[in-house]
Amino acid sequence: MIEYILAREFQGLMYYLTACLLFLIITPRVSFIKYGRKLLFVAILALTSYFYLAYEEIDPLVYVLHLVPVCVALIAIYEGWIPGVATTAAFIWGNIFIAGNEWMPGTISSIAVTAVGIAYHYWMPSPESIKRMLLVHFLLILAYIGMFIGLSVWTGEQMELRRMLATGIGTLLSSPIVAYTYYLVKHQERLTEELFNAEKYHLIGQLTASISHEIRNPLTTARGFLQLMGRPNLDPAALERYRINALEGIDGANSIITEYLNYSKPSVEEPRLLNVRQELASVEQWIKPLCVMSNVELVSRHGTQEPLTVTGDSKKLQQCLLNIIKNAIESMPEGGVLTISSRKEDDKALIFIRDTGIGMNDQQLKRIGMPFYTTKDKGTGLGLMVVTNLIQAMGGKLYFRSKPNQGTICEVHLPLEISAAEAASLQPAPK
Repeated sequence: MIEYILAREFQGLMYYLTACLLFLIITPRVSFIKYGRKLLFVAILALTSYFYLAYEEIDPLVYVLHLVPVCVALIAIYEGWIPGVATTAAFIWGNIFIAGNEWMPGTISSIAVTAVGIAYHYWMPSPESIKRMLLVHFLLILAYIGMFIGLSVWTGEQMELRRMLATGIGTLLSSPIVAYTYYLVKHQERLTEELFNAEKYHLIGQLTASISHEIRNPLTTARGFLQLMGRPNLDPAALERYRINALEGIDGANSIITEYLNYSKPSVEEPRLLNVRQELASVEQWIKPLCVMSNVELVSRHGTQEPLTVTGDSKKLQQCLLNIIKNAIESMPEGGVLTISSRKEDDKALIFIRDTGIGMNDQQLKRIGMPFYTTKDKGTGLGLMVVTNLIQAMGGKLYFRSKPNQGTICEVHLPLEISAAEAASLQPAPK
């Protein structure tokens, strides 16, 4: 008899632990939904109750004296009134219509324990102590058992004393296991939330410091030149030079602000069909002077003569390519070879930008595209993050391969929109 009762109680204990595991795994996905956590609990309760009631052998005494108090007290303490009331209602219904027990002892005991547990939930000290939570849960179960036995005796319900004693002892022994497991689930949730908030506030701090530093420098320079313009007896050539320098400082600050805005809200505002080779040709015209100044040889190769047509924003695509190419040129301080090529692969247009510069190690490669990460002495660390977001907004992907002192290869993969035959009839966009 005792072995049978312990087997039924162990069976219920496994359902408790399974519910805790499900709750721990799924909770992060619904924590941002209003009442998501509480609704998730109700859903898990309904799922586990269905499998238990439909497929397991139910002992009426184990159900009312083990499953009901452990679960009802636990949920009332930890989750508050919505899951507490839902759990209590479900167990009262199961106790009467599934287990077939007398309605009064289980119903009154459950409601009383739920009311006390919910009251404790809303005024308990924070942060809660594991010892206090275990003690409160144990005392509530003990109170339930006492009320249930007293009401059973008062109503004249006949129960075997040995079975009731064995079930009650098993309930008191399993109570700390269930309560401790659920406490760990709650603690893990809290740690995850604190970690998320810490990362968020750290990112905000980095963003604030970066904006302050990057914008203050050009504005301070512009202010200095504006002050110089107020000097008496200033010749026109110096005045014009100071004016240009001040405007360059203001333009630099404006450029930095634009870069931050692109980072926070990347978008492709005017998508249209673009010819990849034409876009590359336009970019190459802009970077040729920089290549000459940096002693970099520019090599352009294309693996196919047929047009590679993609959908996107011409200005944004060229902004991405310019950013990548500029980084490649800056990685070759002593000069080198910059190779720009393209080809078609399946349903994608592939753009390759290769340099013979200083390259990157594995750790640097992993951090490419992360906010505020840069290998330059000057920069916001947002350039490649903006590029990555814009390429993704066009349905593409960005890949980097590199080795120290052997250069870097950047691959831009963009989806082709129309067939090669249709692309041949595409006319260049008016300039």
